[in-house]
Amino acid sequence: MSYPEEPLDLPPTEGGGYYPANIRQKLNGDKYEIVRKLGYGPRSSTWLVWDSRDADYFAVKIFTITASEQAKTVELPILRVLDSVDASLRLPAFHGSFWEKSGDGDHLCVVTNPLSTSIHVLQEQAEHQRLPVHVVQRIVRTVADALEGLHGAGIMHGAVKADNILFSTATQPEFLKPILDSEPAPTTSRIKKHVAVRSQPLIHDFKWNDKPKRVVDWPLILNNFGHAQSSTYKPEKNGDYSFAPETLLQQASCSPQTDIWMLGIMTFTLLTGGPPFYLTGNISKQIATLSAALEDELPKEWLGDSKMKDFNTTAHGYAPSLESGLEDALHKDDVAAATAFVKGCLRLDPKKRFTSTECSDHEWLAAANACSCGFC
Repeated sequence: MSYPEEPLDLPPTEGGGYYPANIRQKLNGDKYEIVRKLGYGPRSSTWLVWDSRDADYFAVKIFTITASEQAKTVELPILRVLDSVDASLRLPAFHGSFWEKSGDGDHLCVVTNPLSTSIHVLQEQAEHQRLPVHVVQRIVRTVADALEGLHGAGIMHGAVKADNILFSTATQPEFLKPILDSEPAPTTSRIKKHVAVRSQPLIHDFKWNDKPKRVVDWPLILNNFGHAQSSTYKPEKNGDYSFAPETLLQQASCSPQTDIWMLGIMTFTLLTGGPPFYLTGNISKQIATLSAALEDELPKEWLGDSKMKDFNTTAHGYAPSLESGLEDALHKDDVAAATAFVKGCLRLDPKKRFTSTECSDHEWLAAANACSCGFC
């Protein structure tokens, strides 16, 4: 029988190296007790824990052995910097770190506030996977504000996607414990020498079709700093930057402005239910397709890149305009402003894209943070 989620039986050299945690297990001495498993990914598993000393709930992200060293040198320092960023921005609350040992080695554990499910999950529930304009405006404004704080601190997020925008939840025992008690107990099963625990994300009651007055109070968090960089920026090998053109070249580069490209792609996808481009062929053809769809010229210095030697502005794939894609999904009154915002994010030349501040201040997002009190 195979493991239903992360492969606890695989060694680090074969993509395993996960920490074999279990319900009611103590972590960091006896400070934390595991209550449930919130989820897992290719680099870690995340657990809801009870802190008996502080009488509060936290989330502990336990990295695989292989990912622990990278997280120690890259992600952990960035999380520490977040403490100096404006506390009003919707970013993870960092509560420290510690190490745990398994039979395979040492695992870095990072403590944050618990989070619920992602905007991507919400999008999958929507008709045609299209979210209403006021919902997308709220999501994008939250992310743009967070990016403004990050970029001001010299941090590139590197993974601006709907998967990484999560709903936060109250952690006070009087709120969370009754919810946990009302839900099914964690599902565990012994497989081979380990106990497999099924993920149980924390629930929330927000809906994809919530009215504007409710959406304005959505508690969203830009999460996942596993691909973040500061000071010196270099695209990760096999990194997913939503086809940002500067990352496709032989002399590939990235910067905080790559986040803005990803924000534009995400905005279009949330509004329409699909991506703005369908790229095929070699890199020069892909960039020609981007140029045609965006009606934008690429930086002249890119033409000297070895992957661009056969670049031809007419040799491109299927390249419908951004505006036509938005016209198919939006009311006619919403198309022009949404197109202007997305196009400002999706300039081929990173230096010509909106800054995070320009995104936050854009007229299309003006109503996204309107007060819900009814008196303003």
